[in-house]
Amino acid sequence: MHPDDHGTDLPVAIIPAAGKGSRLAPFPCPKELFPVGYQDYLVDGVAQQRPKVVSQYLVENLIGAGVKRIFLIVGDDKWDIMRYFGDGTRFGIRIAYLYQERLTGMPGALDLVRPWIDGHTVLFGMPDTIIEPRNAFEYLLEFHRHQNASLTLGLFPTDNPQKGGMVDWDAAGNVLFTVDKPRETHLTHTWGCACWGPDFTRLMGAYLQTNPYRGKEIVLGDVFNEALRLGMTVKATPFPGGRYLDIGTANELDLAIKTFHL
Repeated sequence: MHPDDHGTDLPVAIIPAAGKGSRLAPFPCPKELFPVGYQDYLVDGVAQQRPKVVSQYLVENLIGAGVKRIFLIVGDDKWDIMRYFGDGTRFGIRIAYLYQERLTGMPGALDLVRPWIDGHTVLFGMPDTIIEPRNAFEYLLEFHRHQNASLTLGLFPTDNPQKGGMVDWDAAGNVLFTVDKPRETHLTHTWGCACWGPDFTRLMGAYLQTNPYRGKEIVLGDVFNEALRLGMTVKATPFPGGRYLDIGTANELDLAIKTFHL
């Protein structure tokens, strides 16, 4: 832990980027580095428009929520991500990298970070998605703290429930259950980002110990439902006018490129 982090309540962020990206294969680079839209970039002191990689939208949204440390999980063939983001200096943050040797599922990736985040609130998002509003994590963190929750999910409306983690919640914002990629459902919202405290971090580690990987991918929704079963405070906050773009398939990638074109 960096000395500047002692005695603070600053959130940390985890970004998993170890997956194979098989839905877009064959592909010449990590999908997290695919250019979507443009950014201002100084060249010899002059601002010019340069391509912006999709994962940068997530990083900037996290920075807006006060994040100063990001743990980025990589796997084989993802070294270009490290080259692009470096140690985070260019973005005004610190980035550390962890290597996931065996792809066992999302909880296994996130649990790699557990020894370095004791006592911290965690913000989590996917690097192949773009979520709006651009202050979504700032609002999510504020809501999470106000509700004194163990886990809070940011929800987005979707027309493709079979591709997401669908969530049912009540009028008070209490999550009732989650279901991963259902073939049929009445649910209308998928979780697209999350925030949790140290108790959920510990729960995830304990869950993986009692439910080890046996060839079938463990999904994060399983751990969410375990938190509910144990009586943890699990909240949800929807973003009714928000947007959740996942570039994991060719059609969705095409939509993102058209949406953020100059």
